[in-house]
Order: sequence, then C-alpha cells, then structure tokens
Amino acid sequence: GAPAQTARTSARDERRVADALRFIETHADEALDLDRLADVAGVSKFHFLRSFARVVGLTPYRYLLLTRLRRAGAAIAATNRPISEIAYEAGFGDLSTFNAHFRAAMGASPSRWRQARGAI
Repeated sequence: GAPAQTARTSARDERRVADALRFIETHADEALDLDRLADVAGVSKFHFLRSFARVVGLTPYRYLLLTRLRRAGAAIAATNRPISEIAYEAGFGDLSTFNAHFRAAMGASPSRWRQARGAI
C-alpha cells in the first residue's frame, strides 16, 4: 500500500526533450531513430527514452508516428492528391503500414477520412 513515487524530471531534461520535440516536428518526414534523437538531446538513448516518456507521456516512436499521421490526415482532408503520395511524403515507407496505423489512430481509413471531410 505505499503510494507510487513518480520520478521527477529536471529542467535540463525538459529542455532536452523540448529540443527533441522541435527536431521531430521539423524532420518528421525523415528516417528518425532513437540514436539520432538522443544525439539531438545530448544524452544516452536510455536516458532520453525515459525522460521523453516522462515529459511527453508517449515514447518518441509513438510521438513521431502521431505527428506523421496528423500531417497526413490534414493533407488527405485538404487535397485530392493520391493517398500513397501523401503517406510516402509524411515519412511512411510502406502503404499498408500507413493504412493500418491511420485507421487505428484516426478511426477511419484514409479514403473514408477524405470523404468525411469533403475533399472529394
């Protein structure tokens, strides 16, 4: 019955995570891995992973994935460009993987997403 203790994040780690968040937002369409993001933050990948999850509430991979999906969703809704083109441009290397992640995150297939938002 002892209350769970939450690990505290230092202001320095919060700044490092903020740097990584800005980097992800700027480079989301590129191949980003944990090593590269930890380098941006200037810490080991293990420390980065723990700090990022503590500050953001998501793993770096999940944050990157959601960033890509959010951008793809906006492009799908706003344009009539091919969905495959949008998926590849957003940073996905495989259309079936994109479709599965999109459906899970957005609750609809990319084409239904587009139809519901009146892009076609």
